[in-house]
Amino acid sequence: MGRCSSVDKLKVGVIGATGLVGQKFAQLLSDHPFMEVASVYASDRSSGRSYSDFLSFDEDLAQRYEGLTVKESNPDTVLGDRNDIIFSAVSDANAGKIEKHLARKGSTILTNASANRLESDVPLVIPEVNPHHLESLNSSHGLIVANGNCSTIGMVLGLAPIADMGIEEVYVTTMQAVSGAGYPGVPSMDMLSNILPFIKSEEEKMVNETRKIFGNFTSSDRTGSKMKIHPTCIRVPVREGHLESITAVLSEDPDINMLRERFRNFGNGNLKARLPTLPEKSVILMNGEDRPQPLLDVMAGSPERARGMAVTVGRLRVSGSRVSSLHW
Repeated sequence: MGRCSSVDKLKVGVIGATGLVGQKFAQLLSDHPFMEVASVYASDRSSGRSYSDFLSFDEDLAQRYEGLTVKESNPDTVLGDRNDIIFSAVSDANAGKIEKHLARKGSTILTNASANRLESDVPLVIPEVNPHHLESLNSSHGLIVANGNCSTIGMVLGLAPIADMGIEEVYVTTMQAVSGAGYPGVPSMDMLSNILPFIKSEEEKMVNETRKIFGNFTSSDRTGSKMKIHPTCIRVPVREGHLESITAVLSEDPDINMLRERFRNFGNGNLKARLPTLPEKSVILMNGEDRPQPLLDVMAGSPERARGMAVTVGRLRVSGSRVSSLHW
């Protein structure tokens, strides 16, 4: 697909644009070949201000959005702008109602919020794993498409190369960076020289979302996977980049060399399209015993625009006749 002119680009609105996730949407969509941010929305406290005020961390990005004014994120305002696509970075407490209202009025919502992820009519999609879940949607009406929780996405992509080998159980311990708590995040006195052994709602999200992603999503069958998942989610004093230690119990007897080949050859899995932020490899197998590390590998992936979009997997090993641990 060739590069679109600004006239041809899809008109995008971002709800919750002033928060960390909304800013990341703006960053990824700046100079996008197929889409351009036409409207940004936030709370009434931010409305009326220049959007560039919220992007001071990146001078070039702030200049790109200098002429854009933040609008209040009430549904009537959003609908009046007639966006082709709406990216939702609204806080979970507010996302459910506004996303559903906009979808009922015909809008297409791509959401990062958790509020509607488990709704029966909302596909929960990792493009490399279950793009077929989009096939049962009726695009002539409004719709919501959700992405998963950050830890869920990392784990599911890491398991995807062996998904057809009969994964019976997954034991996972996450070591999650403070960036995952949003801004201002975890108080420094709670986090410095410390580890928090519990993250509210995170373990339930990993169980329910993983089952939905690996399950069925057709017009007649929307049953989740029966996979047993046992998560322990921990917050660690790392700025960016989650690490997960995984043990996957398989119904088949794996060969370690065959497993390594599966990870090396996974590429982009079930996603065959070439997209601007799609890395050349969505899963990267690392050979060193001391990798991956958040400091070194959080921005893995190429080309430049796709950096940070890949999952790195290391220390792949078999215990007896089962995969013992997949670490990334």
